[in-house]
Amino acid sequence: MTTLAPSTRRAIAGLSLALLVVAGPSFGAFTLHEGANQPLPGVNLPSGSFGSDGTKRERDYTYPKRSDVDYFASKGFKVFRIAFFGKRLVAPDGTGGFAPTEDMKILVDLIDYAATKDASVILDMHDYGESFSGKLIGTDPGAVEEFAGTWGAIASEVSRRPNVIFGLMNEPNKQSSAEWLKGANAATTAIRDAGAYQLVLVPGSHWDSAYSWTSTDNAKVMLGFQDPADNFAYEVHQYLDSDGSGTHTTVVPGAGSERLAAFTDWARKHNARAFLGEFGWAANAPAEKEGRAMLCYMSRNQDVWLGWAYWAGGPWWGDYMFSIQPKDGADRPQMHVLSEFSNTTAPADCAPKT
Repeated sequence: MTTLAPSTRRAIAGLSLALLVVAGPSFGAFTLHEGANQPLPGVNLPSGSFGSDGTKRERDYTYPKRSDVDYFASKGFKVFRIAFFGKRLVAPDGTGGFAPTEDMKILVDLIDYAATKDASVILDMHDYGESFSGKLIGTDPGAVEEFAGTWGAIASEVSRRPNVIFGLMNEPNKQSSAEWLKGANAATTAIRDAGAYQLVLVPGSHWDSAYSWTSTDNAKVMLGFQDPADNFAYEVHQYLDSDGSGTHTTVVPGAGSERLAAFTDWARKHNARAFLGEFGWAANAPAEKEGRAMLCYMSRNQDVWLGWAYWAGGPWWGDYMFSIQPKDGADRPQMHVLSEFSNTTAPADCAPKT
């Protein structure tokens, strides 16, 4: 099993090569996205988590298409955070384990296609802290085991694909950080036991907010996260409106340059890497200003920030206020700001700290 010391991980985070994907001893280590800007630019493509309890693909939910990958890759995006429900990717196999479904095959095809564009795919389990059968991870008996088993089965399908990143869970929120940590550690062990050594993104509880990370027990408890391969980053989310929910068109002045600061200081203090898994803004001038400020902040602090994924693109968004899915063949307004940070060089006024 390949292991990186914390000092080595810190050095890697400062390289211009972007993400290091650690693989098993039989096929070594890979660097991805040479020459890409850092932090790595990405986008959420979450339509696989639409439809709540719906079970019929293309009616209740859908997955992004190769054409979506084509569009965002053409804009310089290097990371696609693709959402799914665990129960849609695997099914009980009758022996106490899980077998892949047709949906898993669809995502594997997208992973392989993204690789042809020199892009990575974050497999984003979008179940808000619940296991395969809807049990609350960390509080319900057996939920941790079920959660770990689900990830183990998924990891077995993609262990040989170096452009995969494992997003353990989207926004756990009904359990304490200590309860959630049990699930995070168990799932990561299951991923490594399946022979998958790629990057893992681990969230905290409490909706995984960057702004509240240091005022909740995430700051203390999540230091107990354990990865046998030592190849992980903390994933947080952050929106710019008054309550940080991402449900308003208005933003708080100064939010873009302030809301990541405490978490960034925490990560740097603990020699940790970070990934901003969700953020977004509406198409108006004040929101655009704060959105750019947040992107600029991450560029200036790229010793901590590996990358980001804007919320959101992909199918079925319609006129959603944060959507950057092209409409009638035209870019959405937010794209002109995002494009500043998806080139090989960050804007001059956002140069990294020295």
